[in-house]
Amino acid sequence: MLPPASSRSVDPRLASASGVMRDTLGAIHNLVHLLGSVRVGPKGLARVIPDVQASCNQMVGAIREVVSTTEGSKFGTKAVGDVATLVASRMKDLERALGLAKKSGLRAADRLALERTVAAIARDLDGALELVELLSEASATGSVPVDVTDVIRESAVRSDQGTGRSRRLSVTFAPAEAPVIARVNPRLAMRLFAFAAALAAGKARSAHTTIRATDETCILHLAPPVDAGNPIVVAAPRLIAPSAECVVAVAEASGARLDRDSGEVTLTFPRAQPE
Repeated sequence: MLPPASSRSVDPRLASASGVMRDTLGAIHNLVHLLGSVRVGPKGLARVIPDVQASCNQMVGAIREVVSTTEGSKFGTKAVGDVATLVASRMKDLERALGLAKKSGLRAADRLALERTVAAIARDLDGALELVELLSEASATGSVPVDVTDVIRESAVRSDQGTGRSRRLSVTFAPAEAPVIARVNPRLAMRLFAFAAALAAGKARSAHTTIRATDETCILHLAPPVDAGNPIVVAAPRLIAPSAECVVAVAEASGARLDRDSGEVTLTFPRAQPE
């Protein structure tokens, strides 16, 4: 069982932006559900669409706040700007699609096309929200000694993380002969591991993790699966175009490191030293 981080002082601006994005995204996913329901007619949809349209500006405002908050800090990277650009572009696409839908009267064919468009937009926004929540968690102060096998096991539940629409991956791992203790923010470590698993798995649904340590570091190497160990199910975040670059930057800024090579991923944490 992972211990709590010594402090939960995440940046309140990032936490607030994450909350706005999560609420807006919930409304967008609800619209996708209503569009696919045979029980909801055009009049019902017509009542919901204006509210979703109105939330577009809130989403754009939230991602701009993320850029403003991280600018000039250790997290202020080009990758964060790329996430913001993607979110703003997808919200424009959403506004345009909803505007055209209202004019069309939401005939059956138009409704199906709108459902597909909004669902695709929501998937990209899911990925963006995961990155914003990663940034928010990385802004927290404090770290504690943690066995890296607990990081892996606890990633199987991630009850307080992610959009709730994460991809499920089967992850096996070979525990080290002796405990490998890292000094980390446990929640951030779980998020980084989940991203590492998603990047290693690619389009597949499984990955294998090996654990080793040096005098200074704890190293998790993720690669294609092998027949070893009992699998756990990890809730892996959706990946979008800026995901890899953003995760690499956040890891480095937080004192960890993530490397990619030919589809394999290495996640390195600082090792806890005896006091």
